[in-house]
Amino acid sequence: MKNSIDGNSTIVKLIGEKKVFNNKPLEFQEIAKRMNLVRTDQLGNYSGSKSYYLLGAMASLERALVQYAMKTLMANNFELISVPDLIPRELVEKCGLLTSGVRNQVFVLDEKLHQNNICLSGTSEMSLAGLYMNHIFEEAELPIKLAAVSRCYRSETSNLAEERGLYRVHEFTKVEMFLIVTPEQSDSMLEYIRNIQEDHFSLLDLHMQVLDMPPDELGAPAYRKYDIEAWLPGREYYGEISSCSNCTDYQSRRLGIQYRNKNGELKFVHTLNGTASAIPRLLIALIETGQKEKGVVELPKVLHKYMHGQEIIKKQTKIPTLKLIKSKQ
Repeated sequence: MKNSIDGNSTIVKLIGEKKVFNNKPLEFQEIAKRMNLVRTDQLGNYSGSKSYYLLGAMASLERALVQYAMKTLMANNFELISVPDLIPRELVEKCGLLTSGVRNQVFVLDEKLHQNNICLSGTSEMSLAGLYMNHIFEEAELPIKLAAVSRCYRSETSNLAEERGLYRVHEFTKVEMFLIVTPEQSDSMLEYIRNIQEDHFSLLDLHMQVLDMPPDELGAPAYRKYDIEAWLPGREYYGEISSCSNCTDYQSRRLGIQYRNKNGELKFVHTLNGTASAIPRLLIALIETGQKEKGVVELPKVLHKYMHGQEIIKKQTKIPTLKLIKSKQ
């Protein structure tokens, strides 16, 4: 199946069916507020705008999604790496992100206090790539398949109504895939990552579309990119929950990552990346899709064991409501 969206992105696959509701489904923010699951307002004294608290069962659901993603990746023989969240500015730029200017999405630490040009990592992909800077592999070692669970920091903001709440935030938890391959392997390995993502998200009972993205939607490093968008019934539109990209040798040339082929020649590797779980948007999709008329949310069966047998989420009454406290002068 290949259909064009607005003459740009191409739909390559539809997964699952749109859930039918008897009444108009609520948006995530309304459900979360009624059930005391998330706090996004009145956080000025805590952590500012675009921040949030996940409360009780919602925090457990975050953990469950991470555990489910890691089981998927371990079953596909990915090696788990724990990565640093503070990384050099040079590494960020070599991986293809700007660290200055109006389109900058990177948090840079105060250079007056930190002389080493340190940034907060926006994705574990950069730390995983940096792990092999100036490294030479033997061809027989490739492909290398790595996975990481990390906190991601983005300075980007949005005033779009459809990106309100948890949809675009300054920090979030993500499970990432990162692959190092030969040039001959990279096209097939992109399809490999996409297949893992499709199988993984299919068990979450979501309706999704897989998009082949056009060149003007690709970042500087990417040669080809797929997005997976989930139908958000409360918002009545598709929202991106995952992507995977083939960066060919864009990053490896800048980072000096090579391999020695069977003829003894040194060549640059290709790198690929893919999201196994980006928590906030998955939470939106799961809560809006799983909402029931009785004021509860049904959880996908595949997550029950990671929720210690919990099958539904109800209104939480034991967690106190956060209140804004004004300091006295």
